[in-house]
Amino acid sequence: MSSFASCKKVELHLHLEGAASPHFVRDICKSSGTQMPEIFDKAGNYNWQNFDQFLTIYEIVTNLFLGEKHFEALVRHVLDKQVKENVIYTEIFLGPHLWSDRPNDRWERFLNIAIKVANEYEKKYGVYTYFIIVCIRHLGPEKALEASRFASKVKDKNVVGFGMAGDETKFNTLDFMRSFDFAKNSGLGTTTHAGEICGAESVDEAIKLGVTRIGHGVRSCESEETIINLSKKNILLEVCPGSNIALGLYSSLDDHPINFLFNKDIPVSISTDDPPFFSTSLTKEYQDLHNVFGWGFEIFSQINKKSLEFAFCEAKLKEKLIQQL
Repeated sequence: MSSFASCKKVELHLHLEGAASPHFVRDICKSSGTQMPEIFDKAGNYNWQNFDQFLTIYEIVTNLFLGEKHFEALVRHVLDKQVKENVIYTEIFLGPHLWSDRPNDRWERFLNIAIKVANEYEKKYGVYTYFIIVCIRHLGPEKALEASRFASKVKDKNVVGFGMAGDETKFNTLDFMRSFDFAKNSGLGTTTHAGEICGAESVDEAIKLGVTRIGHGVRSCESEETIINLSKKNILLEVCPGSNIALGLYSSLDDHPINFLFNKDIPVSISTDDPPFFSTSLTKEYQDLHNVFGWGFEIFSQINKKSLEFAFCEAKLKEKLIQQL
């Protein structure tokens, strides 16, 4: 696995709380005297068997980081791993409604902590970190609009995008049009989870939102018309192979459509989503793609350059980082 560890990487799809390792969570509980939640199996890994259980454990983990000290420790923990993975640019999803159920000063305080740590790691390690504010789909359209308005207000704090995560089966995608229009009109990039739990039709709906990227989107391969629409609109799919396999979308990487999508000239990026939940890392993703599809440094460089083209940061930074790949 060491051959791809040194490869410079770009990651566009990473959830902050979902990147908290079980070991780190246990350390936080011990240091704070918090009762250890029953979320681990006998081996010490997160214990979930389906998507609903995954969401439940995710929320439990999130609730452990609602104090400023622990939240800052979490941001550092996540960026330490990005440095170790040789990531030079990352966009991290932040869900403020996970911090409190309505806009308040905690939203601002947590974002100030995140940008402080991001700036420190940029200066110290050269990893550029930007944030995408996400609404939680199953909380509904009104909460989504709150998140969109917050994202638009804090663009000066490394917030470059607005997106939607959560339970893909809840509500109609177009119910969130107002939130996405608000974000786009304020100059933010937009992305949404689709084509993961639900099929190609959810990707078709996401395209109607006017996003330039789609989180996952892999089930677009089930419809030739959807593939054509993605190509016409030049939309990038933030693909997370290890996540898709762990959640049971595909039985193995051999069955995963990322190689099919790549060969169809659909722009793709490679990400880990919630890496410790799925026992993965970016280096592991690269190694697995190499083992199964024969992808090498040239293809990974090509994908990372394409990822930067679709990144939500300013053009000058994209150009600078593309030169490093």
